[in-house]
Amino acid sequence: MKSSLYKIILFGVLLLFSSCEKLEITNNERLLVKGKIVDQNGNALSNISIKTEAVNRILSKTSTDANGNFELTSLNANTDPLHVLVNIASSINFENENPDYASKVFSSEGENEQLLLDMGTVTLSGLGSFSLLLKNLPGDNNTVEYTLSYTSIVCHLSLEFNNVVCEFDQSTQDFLDVNSENRTIGGESILGSVAVFEYKLNNGPAQTIEIPVTNPPVNYVFEY
Repeated sequence: MKSSLYKIILFGVLLLFSSCEKLEITNNERLLVKGKIVDQNGNALSNISIKTEAVNRILSKTSTDANGNFELTSLNANTDPLHVLVNIASSINFENENPDYASKVFSSEGENEQLLLDMGTVTLSGLGSFSLLLKNLPGDNNTVEYTLSYTSIVCHLSLEFNNVVCEFDQSTQDFLDVNSENRTIGGESILGSVAVFEYKLNNGPAQTIEIPVTNPPVNYVFEY
């Protein structure tokens, strides 16, 4: 089984190498970061941590107030990228500070040139999971090649673009032959999102099944 955590690994490697870089601040330049954090039902979330970070160094941090609002003044590094971390205790291990909610990482594509980062309303969903049983039916000679993709509990987004859809950053691939045993695959993800199971039966055309992420998880069965 091959598992690829390309988004998280890439970000982690960048942080690891950048930890040796010099943090450069131009003319003591400051930026203002503000916004509001709500849950999936629109309710304000208090005491959610917000941090700015560059080259693996925290530049500034705060928490949301009772109404879910936050505002902080941060140094602006002229190295790239700049990260705004929402509900993350450790950027190296991607630990959720509040374990009841997913986390978000907003990153600049290059050197940050904005001195006002109005994040608007940022929604933090709860956590869920999914489960899929791959069941090998006896008496046939079917094979299955599959890729399972889904979003981890850390959503990666761009500071420059107003995108709200988290990219898939977890992927598992495998090939099951006629002698493969039954197997259960699954994972933890953002509540309300979907995991995408793409498969080829007997090397036929690719087909796709979307598996909702729920809490508690629904146990789906794929027979081949």
